[in-house]
Amino acid sequence: MREAVAMILGVSVKEVTDCVELLEGESFENYYEKLASRVDGDTIVLADLFGGTPSKAALMLLQESKVKAVITGFNMAMVIQLLSSQDEDLESLVLGAKSAGMEGVRAFVGPGLRELTGKKEEGPSGKDF
Repeated sequence: MREAVAMILGVSVKEVTDCVELLEGESFENYYEKLASRVDGDTIVLADLFGGTPSKAALMLLQESKVKAVITGFNMAMVIQLLSSQDEDLESLVLGAKSAGMEGVRAFVGPGLRELTGKKEEGPSGKDF
């Protein structure tokens, strides 16, 4: 993800981001210590899956005031939004990233590329189909 965002925004992305890999079989305690050693009070942590080891460790660091925000379920749109935003207050910055990420999630089926929206569609007669 970091490499792809660097291609879009430039190599400076590598200077302001870091990745903390969770290794197979790594304990929560070890991952927590590894993450804690690479963050500071100005860090926004992006984790892939809410409830997984990285998000649990990041949320613990947030409770301890060792990071300033945690966003789970991250995707490229979120990363780009965060790195492109300047001089916003923390909540606006984090909500903007969350919104960008959610707007980027789309689902399509079939050769006609029908988008699934989760909303019921009505046919010409006004009946659901």
